[in-house]
Amino acid sequence: MYPTDEILIARGKYSTLSKERRKQLERAREICTSITTSAHAALRDCEQQPPQENGPLLTVEKCLTNLKDTRERLVSLSNELIELEPMAWPK
Repeated sequence: MYPTDEILIARGKYSTLSKERRKQLERAREICTSITTSAHAALRDCEQQPPQENGPLLTVEKCLTNLKDTRERLVSLSNELIELEPMAWPK
């Protein structure tokens, strides 16, 4: 016997949100990798006398802004998933 339409719709929404959450997690991973790479470049620049290149630092700042946005989206998606779960898989 198939679940009710309401349950199937909730599961579809849950699946869609889960896919978006996975995309955002991958985005966060990529941003963190970029931060690490840019932080190393910024350190190498700081070691120069005097430092010459501000680019890596600007990249880190941009990445942090993007990471904050990604995190906010993940919080929102997670809250929606938590709300949907009891409807999608009732006990």
